[in-house]
Amino acid sequence: MTEAASIALLYATTVAGRLPRIRERWSAPLLRGSDFFFDIAVPPEFSSGPGVAILRRYRARLFIPWLAEGAILGALWMAGMFTLPYIGAVVCLLTLLTRFNYYAARISAENQARRYERPEASQPVATLAFSLQPRTLADYTNWYVEFAIVLAFALPAGWLAVLSTTPFDPNIIRRLTGVLILFIYLQAGSLLIKRGVVHSGSLAPADNPEPYLAWRDSLRRFTTNMCDVFRLMAALQPLLVLIIIAGGKTLREAALPVFLVFWLGAGVYEWRRRLKHLEIARRTRPAKFPLLPGAEKMRGLFCFSPSLPVLLLKTANGYTLNLASAPVPIAGLYAAGLATLWIWLIR
Repeated sequence: MTEAASIALLYATTVAGRLPRIRERWSAPLLRGSDFFFDIAVPPEFSSGPGVAILRRYRARLFIPWLAEGAILGALWMAGMFTLPYIGAVVCLLTLLTRFNYYAARISAENQARRYERPEASQPVATLAFSLQPRTLADYTNWYVEFAIVLAFALPAGWLAVLSTTPFDPNIIRRLTGVLILFIYLQAGSLLIKRGVVHSGSLAPADNPEPYLAWRDSLRRFTTNMCDVFRLMAALQPLLVLIIIAGGKTLREAALPVFLVFWLGAGVYEWRRRLKHLEIARRTRPAKFPLLPGAEKMRGLFCFSPSLPVLLLKTANGYTLNLASAPVPIAGLYAAGLATLWIWLIR
């Protein structure tokens, strides 16, 4: 497969993966009907009045990363750097930016809609219920998936060990080893995210808390399942790269359709799980909880509050990312390691 074909396949896969997200986020404000805008209870006239402009601005902001991506790709083309490693880096960066852009667009839209919130819904619930059921990573682990991931990494590792004893180009072996290490590193990051999701706290209104806690657990299980899907697909990438570079023509022609079927199956599975979770979310009415002390006056997307160890702080104006929380330095160190590995790989 030529590099141009690889870039085309990468972008076709990327766009196919983005479209369901765009569709979901496009309709997210009205998921619970016209009585709610996201989690904010609004009056009936909101959807045909001020809500029209707010919704239009929110939806327009969803495509900001696509515009940024086009500009970056144009710059790479003009600079003669339109190669697969650089394109892959742009895709990874923009995929992350897309999620942050969605959160920023949502917070902005919620802040505008909060001015029209129904008075009776603006008061937080008086009593809370906490989920006392202990959760462990093993409770959200499919051991068949874990075995498949280990096997997917063991195959290219063994293949590389055999290649190192042959006259195969040592520079290519070094790069392939770098690809393997990079995707193992991505596995570690995905496990950190999954662990954080599993151990995140759960609270609900004391009045009939079961539906709310069921919705929270549905979200938790959906997120951990998607972590596992990403981990499994990422574990297959070193094997695919090795087949493309070191495999024979017959092996390449046989392997590529198999991998495409795997990716298609993963996309269908992810979408079906998402629809199932969205159906539960649609039936669950949001609850407004009391703010933590000191969070009432916070503004903006970021804050630095060592006294509040929560990563995402609920404020009077939506959510803010607490840069003083424990996960932030861990994420910073992980990102620095990922950038170092990527630079080493493309050199």
